[in-house]
Amino acid sequence: MVYFIDDLNLPEVDLYNTQSAIALVRQHLDYQHWYDPVKFSAKTVNNCQYIAAMNPTAGCFFINPRLQRHFTSFAVGMPSATSLLTIYDTFLSGHLTNNNFNGALITSAPTLIKGALAVHKEVSDT
Repeated sequence: MVYFIDDLNLPEVDLYNTQSAIALVRQHLDYQHWYDPVKFSAKTVNNCQYIAAMNPTAGCFFINPRLQRHFTSFAVGMPSATSLLTIYDTFLSGHLTNNNFNGALITSAPTLIKGALAVHKEVSDT
């Protein structure tokens, strides 16, 4: 099982400088079990992988080192507009070509992507 946790750093820090939701994730990483709230017993859950992303503009900008030790950290900046166009054009053109779409649609892929990126930029800027 793969858990993807988006915005890992967003849970609110409480009075004791902890984040309860993050503590629950750390508990599973440390002990490989979840507690059953009905039977008050531990349920072992093996073969789990965690992938997490943090929001660099909101929430707490650090997570507990006891949780961070379980992860490899990468800092990835937002790609440039040209890079995004290349990335999305490669995927969309490949998809359209492999699925035998009309040639006119395939050649309009860069225009569609430019439009989608323009809408994304406008929404992100507001």
